Amino acid sequence: MSVHLILKSLLRRKVVTALLLLQLAITLGLVVNSLLLAGAAKELVQQPTGLDLQQIQSVWVKPTSKRLREEPALSDLISRQLAAVRQIPGVEAAEYVNQTPLRQGGSNRNVFEIDHQDEINVDSVPYYDTASQIFAVLGSRLVSGRLLTELDRSTNNIVITEKLAKQLFAEQDPIGKATNNGTVVGVVSDFFSQRYASDPFYAVLVNNPLHRVEQGYQIMLRVSAGQSEAVRQQLVDVIRAAEPEMDIGNVMLLKESRDEVFRSEIGLATLLAILSGLMLLVAMISAYSHAHFHALQMQQEVGIKRALGASKARVLLDVLSESWLTTLVGAVLGVLVCYGLNISLAKVISIPAVPLWLPLLATLLLLVCVTLATWYPARIATRISPATATKTL
Repeated sequence: MSVHLILKSLLRRKVVTALLLLQLAITLGLVVNSLLLAGAAKELVQQPTGLDLQQIQSVWVKPTSKRLREEPALSDLISRQLAAVRQIPGVEAAEYVNQTPLRQGGSNRNVFEIDHQDEINVDSVPYYDTASQIFAVLGSRLVSGRLLTELDRSTNNIVITEKLAKQLFAEQDPIGKATNNGTVVGVVSDFFSQRYASDPFYAVLVNNPLHRVEQGYQIMLRVSAGQSEAVRQQLVDVIRAAEPEMDIGNVMLLKESRDEVFRSEIGLATLLAILSGLMLLVAMISAYSHAHFHALQMQQEVGIKRALGASKARVLLDVLSESWLTTLVGAVLGVLVCYGLNISLAKVISIPAVPLWLPLLATLLLLVCVTLATWYPARIATRISPATATKTL
């Protein structure tokens, strides 16, 4: 059947055809953008963090007694808790910290080199008050200089991540450089600190006591491979045994923290994927109904074609050709929908721009779905006998 005849056939059913085209266009737009969101969410979740997500745990704790939330009782409390946690079988290292990596936000400061503030002043750098075992917990690799030790307690010495060092000092040796937060004594490998910091991989670490903890603090620990669940089950009881007057949060693997950080993107991508699947299903049902109704309406025409010698394969191709043309027209409209939807989503969430190849891939997927949906009605049309052409004469 020629394109001209197919178009004439479709125009005889203007309303039904228009609704089918609208549905196909919206379906393609949703499929394209859900694929983009799913891909972006996957990249965010699977990006390297510089951390052993399955072997590092954290738990939030807060003394219920005001006395225990201040010095000198606070330092004694933390020492008792850490000593108890480090005795748990499978715990390789444990340390307190004012905040954990892989967060949406937290404690930040600006950082600049003394006497060079006007040249480079880095805003929103995560700042960690902690102690010497934190590097063993994080699995940090020493890049240059040295790590903090107990001799650095309450001094003006800091360790920074490699990416921050390059931002502040470029190709210069950062060791010994004086910043507004302290003197750099070491540079360690990057780790994902805070999502909404000036850069997720910036961090400053200092060996400082927690003078007041009105909002609580975190205990972080590294566990041996395969021991995460066993340690998790004991951790709360061990901390409470060291000091009963404690509020204790859930024990979380850093993997769970990572998923929490990107929960909105993962949730939206999942929602759009489900919606796209439902739209594809509805489009297939609509395409099936459209083709089936058309096949019943055109029995005499098909019978005449069969009487004139048209083969079953030709009849099958004619019915499928109409579905294919409808899908292609709907896909052209769908390209406009997918770009418009992409621009709208980009105003409220982070989503990549639509690459040229993705609408083409979605169009191919739509063609496959429509072909599967219209195959049975097309097969019904091939069973119409030439005698059908004479029944209404």
